[in-house]
Amino acid sequence: MLTLTKDRALALALLLIVAVMWIESGDIRPPTSWQPYGSALFPRILLVVIGLLSLMILVRSLLVKVPERAGAKQLITEWFQNRRIILALFLLFGLYAALLPVVGYIAATIGFLVASLALLMGVNTQRKWIINLTLSFALTIVIYVIFRHGLNIWLP
Repeated sequence: MLTLTKDRALALALLLIVAVMWIESGDIRPPTSWQPYGSALFPRILLVVIGLLSLMILVRSLLVKVPERAGAKQLITEWFQNRRIILALFLLFGLYAALLPVVGYIAATIGFLVASLALLMGVNTQRKWIINLTLSFALTIVIYVIFRHGLNIWLP
């Protein structure tokens, strides 16, 4: 009997989402006289790609033998250990969202980027710190300039 692994569950969920989205994309307006393909073309191309990749995941997961599982406590401990950086990033993002209206876009974004890049890259050398700080400041300023002056949108 087949067990429902993470890969199989992901593939089946994605295929279901793709099917629903494909049906819903039928509600997008048909092409006008000056549009050769219409607005639904690009979303449907993306849905086909996602569907094909999901099928590949499903087929690959069916070809691999599923190993025996450990105890529940060990699985939970391993789950948290393997995802501690992801969980920390979620906490950082929540803190960023909370601080954004208080300290403003520039300060909150620089703090968020420095902390998140430090988690992702690890900053155990001076070179990595320089890269981290340079990217954080540059991206913050570039995005601010694009939104403020290019798109005429005020950031907090």
